[in-house]
Amino acid sequence: MTSKPKPLTEFNRRSFCQALSLGVLGGSPVLACVAFAATSEPLDGFFSRVKTFHAVFQQSVLTEELELIDQSHGELWLARPGRFRWNYGTPLEQVVMADGENLWIYDPGLEQVVLRDQDTALGDTPAGLLAGDTSPGRSYLVESLGNQGGIDWVSVFPRNADSAFSQIQFGFETDTLRMVQMLDPLQQITRIRFSDVEVNIAIPPEKFMLELSEEIDIIREPASG
Repeated sequence: MTSKPKPLTEFNRRSFCQALSLGVLGGSPVLACVAFAATSEPLDGFFSRVKTFHAVFQQSVLTEELELIDQSHGELWLARPGRFRWNYGTPLEQVVMADGENLWIYDPGLEQVVLRDQDTALGDTPAGLLAGDTSPGRSYLVESLGNQGGIDWVSVFPRNADSAFSQIQFGFETDTLRMVQMLDPLQQITRIRFSDVEVNIAIPPEKFMLELSEEIDIIREPASG
C-alpha cells in the first residue's frame, strides 16, 4: 500500500532552534517513496530561481500517532545565500537569525542571545540547505515522490551515514515551496506550512541585523574543532 504524506500544519520552535544549534534536524524517513526518479525538479528550480523568500509560517511537532505536542507560528525571511530570519510568536518570543557569518538565537524573555559560528552551527541541516547557494542534488540523493493532493513532493537523502538527518521532504505547489516535513531522533514529526509566500522581493539588509539593548547578554559559543 502506498504511503501518502501526512497533513502538514505547524512546527515546534524549541525543537527547531535546538536542531539549529545542535546541527540536528531530521531522523527516520516520514514517507515511503512512491517513485524513484532521478530528477530533483522542482527543488532545482527553487535554487536556481529563488533569491529571496518571505512567508508566514505555522509549525507543529507531533508524535508518531499524530498527537500534537506543541505549536507556534511566525514569519520567515530568507536571502540566499546564507541569510535567514525566523521570528516566532506575537508578541515576539524568539528570533533565529543567520547573517552570513553567525547564527543568532535571541530570546527577549530571557534577555539573552546565543551566538554561534554559522557554518558550524548549521552544517548539514535543512536550514543550512535552504539557505545554501547550490542545489542539493550536488551533495545529496534526491528523489521525486510525485504529486499527491496537488503537492509535488521531493525527498532529499544525505550521502553520508553520519549526516544530521536521514530524509527531508519538500512540498511544492505550482513551483512554490509550501511545506517541509521531517522526523527527529525521538520519532517526533516536525512540520511546517508556508502561507502568504513572496518570492524575489527586496529584503532590506537590516532584516538580518539585531538591535539589542545594553541589558541583553550575548553568549558566544566557540566553534567546535
